Amino acid sequence: MQVAQHNRVGIIAETPLAQHQLQKVVEEAGYEVAVNTSPERLKLDLLSNETIRVWVVELEDHEAWEAFLHELLERAEAPILFGDANLPGKNDEGYLRWMRRMQSKLNEVAPVVEAPKTAPVFDLDSLPKRAEVPVYALPESLKQAKRTELGPLWVLCASLGGPEAVKRFLDVIPGEVPASFLYAQHIDAGCLMALEQSVGRHTQLTLSAAEHGCQLENGHVYVVPVNHEIRFTENHGILWQNNPWSGPYGPSHDHLLNNVVKVFGERAHAIVFSGMGSDGALGATAMASAGGTVWAQSQDSCVQSSMPDSADRAGAVSWRDTPEALAQRLIDWLSEQQSRVA
Repeated sequence: MQVAQHNRVGIIAETPLAQHQLQKVVEEAGYEVAVNTSPERLKLDLLSNETIRVWVVELEDHEAWEAFLHELLERAEAPILFGDANLPGKNDEGYLRWMRRMQSKLNEVAPVVEAPKTAPVFDLDSLPKRAEVPVYALPESLKQAKRTELGPLWVLCASLGGPEAVKRFLDVIPGEVPASFLYAQHIDAGCLMALEQSVGRHTQLTLSAAEHGCQLENGHVYVVPVNHEIRFTENHGILWQNNPWSGPYGPSHDHLLNNVVKVFGERAHAIVFSGMGSDGALGATAMASAGGTVWAQSQDSCVQSSMPDSADRAGAVSWRDTPEALAQRLIDWLSEQQSRVA
């Protein structure tokens, strides 16, 4: 599947002030900042992430970063735009001239484009007609857990090969599980209803569209819209935005995971299922950094393992297994979490 054009930029700068200045310049030029970090904190595998169109690098002392620069030049898949190591202050006389020069260079290297959305094509009728394994039992400790509060939120990210993998995962999870799920599938928007019917055919969980204004509840799976960004309220409501997702595909896993982390922090977790490309690697890194747990489907059980592999290489993934084993691991994980607060 060919990656569509988009407007994501990665920023690498030594100081928070430089990072802030560059972010402002980049965003005002019409780009989205996907990564903004210092050289020592950058996960090097992100340099090969195809959802970054250009890297903007600002280093005052190149000699001090010789080893990093070697890795950068060796591994970066996207063009690199080096600054002049002399960022003017916002009130300096040359600030506007510097800002226009940076934005002009950006547009020369990677002109701003309207991102056409592409998605894998699926034969949803070929999904299993019935669950092949029985639903797992829920431990007594979880059955007795308080149900009035929303449990952990798990984001299920999937692309090519995803519907079958996610169905296998959901089919064996008991309906009374004290957790909620967002299901983000790269797919054409016109296929969402068929996706809900096919993937939700046998699960004991309640699977439905993530409609504007609905509240997250335990035991529910919410299918994320393809053409509308969603955000979240502090009381766990879903808000549709009047704009599409950023990045090459809808829904964008990176964009969604970052939105989830902003509200749920360490209460948010993710599983990266089968898919081509590397969407989700950046968001999974942000989620892990915020204290969340990230798992991924095992290579040999994927139709295409590029997406979970990318999140794994970025250092975000702590566990990989088959969809059924991930479901059992989730139940065990929930039991462990419950025992810590009991």
